[in-house]
Amino acid sequence: MLACLPLAACSPQSETSVANDATNTIGEPAPAVTPITPPAPGTPGGLDNDTTPVSEAPFTEDSAQGGANVVQTYYALLEAGKYRQAWALWENGGRASGMSAEAFAASFARYSEYHANIGAPGDVDAGAGQRYVSVPVQVYGKLKGGAAFNMRGAITLHRTEVDGATAEQRKWRIRATDIKPRPGEAAPGPQPGDVDNRSTARYRCIDGSRITAAFDPDKGIVTVTRRGARSVTLKQQRVASGISYAGGGFELRGKGDDMDFTAPGQPALPCTAIH
Repeated sequence: MLACLPLAACSPQSETSVANDATNTIGEPAPAVTPITPPAPGTPGGLDNDTTPVSEAPFTEDSAQGGANVVQTYYALLEAGKYRQAWALWENGGRASGMSAEAFAASFARYSEYHANIGAPGDVDAGAGQRYVSVPVQVYGKLKGGAAFNMRGAITLHRTEVDGATAEQRKWRIRATDIKPRPGEAAPGPQPGDVDNRSTARYRCIDGSRITAAFDPDKGIVTVTRRGARSVTLKQQRVASGISYAGGGFELRGKGDDMDFTAPGQPALPCTAIH
């Protein structure tokens, strides 16, 4: 199991204050700093007690362990206060976090200590040129008010392996996280991905009709409403590029402003976003 070690910070003092401190505290021990001890593996709130020996063999960047290494780097950057660099490890240049770089950094202002233990990655899930891997994580530390917190869950990483993919698209990047407080623990505040990511787009189709698509990326669904017809909710499908949602014989598929909407037994209807 990989672990991010706690960091310590020191504040500079003037020579006078140092001298006064020395005068006032001669023979008195410095106040003890209580270390944070997170729940151990196999205990409630801790990582799973995986006894599989950790391989010491070199690993490639595109392997499951390569994905875990990205997660370890991510939490090391957070612990060091390098929030913009950590934000950039989210997919789509940080945008998959659901926050701007500034909002992402501000979401960590409530912590005085922020640490993580990283578990062993799962197997790589491959299909249609897409690669996914899940890495278990335990996050713990202290709020500035002094309260300790402990959360655990998993980070899902994604990379693309298709012709034409850029070097950035071929790298493991964070797609999503479900890291939440354990039952009975108070939430320490907003986490990346906790914001409302829902959006609505409207399209004008080639036959003159219009459709409205309400996207909910956190749930992986879209609700499509077409004038004079009932709304349908479709589930997100994995595709090499663009987006695709399907269900019950309906499909919404496309890229950018161009979409094709297909109803059961009917040909695809080309539609263009209305701005």
